[in-house]
Amino acid sequence: PDIAQVQVQNKLQLAMPSLPEAVQQQGISVDKSSSNILMVAAFISDNGSLNQYDIADYVASNIKDPLSRTAGVGSVQLFGSEYAMRIWLDPQKLNKYNLVPSDVISQIKVQNNQISGGQLGGMPQAADQQLNASIIVQTRLQTPEEFGKILLKVQQDGSQVLLRDVARVELGAEDYSTVARYNGKPA
Repeated sequence: PDIAQVQVQNKLQLAMPSLPEAVQQQGISVDKSSSNILMVAAFISDNGSLNQYDIADYVASNIKDPLSRTAGVGSVQLFGSEYAMRIWLDPQKLNKYNLVPSDVISQIKVQNNQISGGQLGGMPQAADQQLNASIIVQTRLQTPEEFGKILLKVQQDGSQVLLRDVARVELGAEDYSTVARYNGKPA
């Protein structure tokens, strides 16, 4: 076996306990690949209706996974950023309600938990079983409005403190550090 791959497997085993439970249940695979870039593709919006974040999110959602499953493709790297829920905490409002960022984080995790639904065709399986697929249950929260309704705390008078009371919630890029252009157009 390749020494580097064994070392990666060992480090992965050390990191497994810190990964989300759904990831631990589904498992992680380690494959050998080359770090050389074979091809770079740019996706653009001809009519300009999509910005670079719309394009990156589309590519991540619809193209990256099928392309990575193509025979001979070791990995696919996306230069761009998918959409993510951006939560901007207001320290003064947190203080007003006697909350700290870790309180908010724990409530988001509890109320927006992504769980594993198990496997379709998993063990034990029939001898002629042809398909094995992991099932991930989609999170129940999808929009900034739904995230804003996350309950953080119930006050002594019975009033509720929601995420929108202490934060601005918006759908934005997961990362703003990459700018991609092709012939002057967002890519």
